[in-house]
Amino acid sequence: MLNPLRHSFINVYRLIAAGYFFVGLLTITVSPKAAQAHAGNIDINGGHYYLNSYHCHMTGCEMPDTFNRLGRDSLLINRRDREKFFNIDDWSYEQDFDNDCQSTRQEMLILTSRSEPQFTNPRNCVVRTGDWLDEYTGKTFTVATKIDLDHVIPLMYAHTHGGDRWPANKKLQFANDPINLVLVEKREIRRKSNRGPGRYLPREEFQCEYVHLWQGIAKKYDLDIDNRDLQVIKRLTNECGDN
Repeated sequence: MLNPLRHSFINVYRLIAAGYFFVGLLTITVSPKAAQAHAGNIDINGGHYYLNSYHCHMTGCEMPDTFNRLGRDSLLINRRDREKFFNIDDWSYEQDFDNDCQSTRQEMLILTSRSEPQFTNPRNCVVRTGDWLDEYTGKTFTVATKIDLDHVIPLMYAHTHGGDRWPANKKLQFANDPINLVLVEKREIRRKSNRGPGRYLPREEFQCEYVHLWQGIAKKYDLDIDNRDLQVIKRLTNECGDN
């Protein structure tokens, strides 16, 4: 049977072949001090996760069900109710992990450009132009500001489907895993939002790759998948075969 994580779009192979700096982040670790640090910002519920607990800081703050459940969620779980506990600070991905002045997005722009990228300054910190294929739409872009990073499995989706109970280092690993990152037209990212395959699919030519990626990433991180999304994944997987 085809390994979904190996059946990926060509840019991922290019990243790995190029010695992409996020390869080291696939087994990312966070120092004990950082892992135990109190989160600086709070979510819209008025609290934040801290180790194996959740701390409230505002009146009316509710406690999540995260640590009250063992194993898989039931089919009746209200995932929408978990959205208010999402804190983007827990899933940070626009950072310069190797201290070369290039953030996650800039590293992706450099390594996926099909032509030599041009920069906005002599230090090569920010990419200005290049040649990028948006796999979701099939469009080609030459101006870096027209595209942005998208997570194949959205961060909010991961949070509401089991990721909320993850430790800090696993959330950081997921947010920066190159197999889960792709550069996409900004308008298309907004259209996709936090939807799964049951409510959003890219262009037909990329749908096989897309559902293979969803399947592989979800398995790698032991994420739950909504039945609606699972049905679409299974249907397309059967139709695609090994193609």
